[in-house]
Parts: sequence; structure tokens; C-alpha cells
Amino acid sequence: MKINYIRETLRRVTYCYDSSDPEELINAMGIKLNYLPNYTDINKLKGCYGMIKGEKVILIHPDLDDIGRREVCAHELGHAVLHPTTNALFLATYTYFRLGTLETEADTGASELLLSDEICYKYIGKEYNEIAYLEKVPVRYVELKMNNFKKRTSKVMKC
Repeated sequence: MKINYIRETLRRVTYCYDSSDPEELINAMGIKLNYLPNYTDINKLKGCYGMIKGEKVILIHPDLDDIGRREVCAHELGHAVLHPTTNALFLATYTYFRLGTLETEADTGASELLLSDEICYKYIGKEYNEIAYLEKVPVRYVELKMNNFKKRTSKVMKC
């Protein structure tokens, strides 16, 4: 899946629902948001997305703080929007399918949702970990956003 497709898909969702807040979007899109069982190991599973009886469902760990909840909701929303019929948890549990590409695409969607293009200008010269701290997002989201932004703008500058 190309970055332009991911960006445009997330742009349409945020435009359509007039929000970039992951939980607001989940609710507005009619996706069921619920919790994983309390005994779930938070170090192994913070959230998951899947279809249950034809309904989109996102399950998140009940012990996440607000920042973690926002991060996980954005990532799982990425799956719901970009991979609506793919059940990654099933694939990981019962098949040999490698989830790397799906996970990177969901992270890319989350980075596009949570970080505007303006941060690429706002934080010129700053370290990624500092930007992540200031924006309250994982460093990997900043890396994805900045790297994809550089690729897009370098293509434009060559013209």
C-alpha cells in the first residue's frame, strides 16, 4: 500500500467526520470499542482489530493511560480503515502470515492521523524523541511521518 493512498484515505476520514481524534472517529464510524480481558498481558497485546459477526470491533487493554489509549486507538483505527476485512490477530495466531507490512501500514495511518504536516516545519532541527515527547506520540510515528514527508517533498522539489 503506497503512502499516498494511506494519506488520502486518512484525510478523507478526518474530513468526513470533522475530527482527527481516534476515539471520536471510532465512535462516529460505528466501530465497536471495547476492552480486552483484564488478565491480558499488556506487554504482549495492547489492542486489536477484527470483524465479529460482520461488525468492526476494536479491543484495547483496560490499563492503558490516556496517551497509550490514543496511540493504540489510532493504530487499530488504521487497521479498520486500511484493512477492514483482515483479522490480524487470527492471522498471527493461526497462520504463518507475516504481519509486518500490515502493522507498518497501520502505524503509518496512525502517524498521519496524529501528526499534521506542519510538525515537519515546526520542529526543524529537533530530535525525533523530543518531537515524540512534545506531541505525545511514539517515536516510530514521528519517524514514519518525517520520513514519508521527506520523500513526498523531495519529489516535489525535483520538478
